[in-house]
Amino acid sequence: MMQLDWIRTFVTLAQLQHFTKTSEYLNLSQPTVSVHIKKLEQSLGTALIHRSSTNQQFELTPAGEQVFEYGKEMMELWRSMEQVNQKREEIQLRIGSTHTVSDVLLPDFVKKIKVLNPQVRLQLMIHNHETIVEALNSNELDLALVEGTKGLEPFHVEVISRDELRFFASSRMNLHSSPFILREQGSGTREYADDFLRSERIVPVEILEASSHFLIKQLAVRGLGIAFLSSSMVKEEVIQGKLVPIEPYVIHRPFYAVHPEHVSSLSVIKELVSLIDDTN
Repeated sequence: MMQLDWIRTFVTLAQLQHFTKTSEYLNLSQPTVSVHIKKLEQSLGTALIHRSSTNQQFELTPAGEQVFEYGKEMMELWRSMEQVNQKREEIQLRIGSTHTVSDVLLPDFVKKIKVLNPQVRLQLMIHNHETIVEALNSNELDLALVEGTKGLEPFHVEVISRDELRFFASSRMNLHSSPFILREQGSGTREYADDFLRSERIVPVEILEASSHFLIKQLAVRGLGIAFLSSSMVKEEVIQGKLVPIEPYVIHRPFYAVHPEHVSSLSVIKELVSLIDDTN
């Protein structure tokens, strides 16, 4: 007989796309996760995932895709049934993010929260690093996702992912003689750019400032200068030949989850932070 635990494990695995993260999230051993999946497959008489040789990476089969959709509906119904006698209080969380982390991580993060924790109601703030830190200090945020550590000493800080920064232009340009297209002062990405330019003793001939990554990218595509951006933001433009990386300059930086040490929803916050995939 099919068990609800098997379905919950499969739905969580399909959402997180990783056996280890699923076992950590559900507080199960990895062998137990594998057993649940195999028992569900045996019960349904069909394979739900294509396993790789490592058994960590996989793809859903067509049947797995269908079961994933049905499974999400079943879990939602079960949560509703659980609340018949005990109304589960909605949890409201205020999450802040810098522009870069928002573009790279936030959409998938929010999707996972809504699938696995539908009782959580989110209020999102997207701004530069300085403003996010001010909001943390003013107790206006429960959790922040940022790419720098300036001003975060009073808070709990945890590395959640890593990013690659590079210089991009529409054609080969010289860093010593070309304009730069950079984020505004107060941005975490701008801080990395300024530190690099100082370390290389580069004095820009001109700096165009913009608070929008999309605008910075479009200005670079039009040949107006060298943009400093996360590689993940310009994948399509590089593939299409609209932008080229300026070799050999590469800067690696971590992304951080930040929250106050003592908040009423600390256990929920820790659970949500575990949902964020490390991109290494």
